[in-house]
Amino acid sequence: TTGSYNNFFGAYAGYYNDTGCHNNFFGFRAGFSNTTGSDNNFFGNCAGYCNTEGENNNFFGDDAGRFNTTGSNNNFFGDNAGRFNETGCYNNFFGSYAGRYNTTGCNNNFLGHYAGRDNTTGGYNNFFGCQAGCSNTTGDHNNFLGQYAGRSNTTGCHNNFLGFQAGFSNTTGCNNNFFGRLAGCTTKEVI
Repeated sequence: TTGSYNNFFGAYAGYYNDTGCHNNFFGFRAGFSNTTGSDNNFFGNCAGYCNTEGENNNFFGDDAGRFNTTGSNNNFFGDNAGRFNETGCYNNFFGSYAGRYNTTGCNNNFLGHYAGRDNTTGGYNNFFGCQAGCSNTTGDHNNFLGQYAGRSNTTGCHNNFLGFQAGFSNTTGCNNNFFGRLAGCTTKEVI
């Protein structure tokens, strides 16, 4: 192999690395499948496990970015953050289970426990707050700021929900602007 400037610590870390350079894999099977990917940092058990060619990724936490193969320029911080990402790129997921089911969605920013958890292919979304946009799957160009904001949104797009539980019950509606605590929310407050 010709890979150089790599640091692999942990059983099977960087096991299949061939030509990948400038990688840091720390943890059991971290970066296990990496062959040519370079400039990656995977810290945690099975972090970046399936990565083969993805580059410029930072995965911190057990199973963070585990199924990433060729996705590049991603930052996943937290257990299971971006776990099922395969080819999605330019994503930032911060928090346990943030963006967990994302596969090909790109240009997303999810910050908070379970933020954007169910997102699969949706892109250009910004979800900030615990469970903000948690049920979103393919909706795109959404901005949900606040705990539980846009919690039930699945395919709705071009929405702006700002405030605690703002737009909580919206599922497929598009082009909505809800600002304020419980704005556009037709359910009782989550306790």
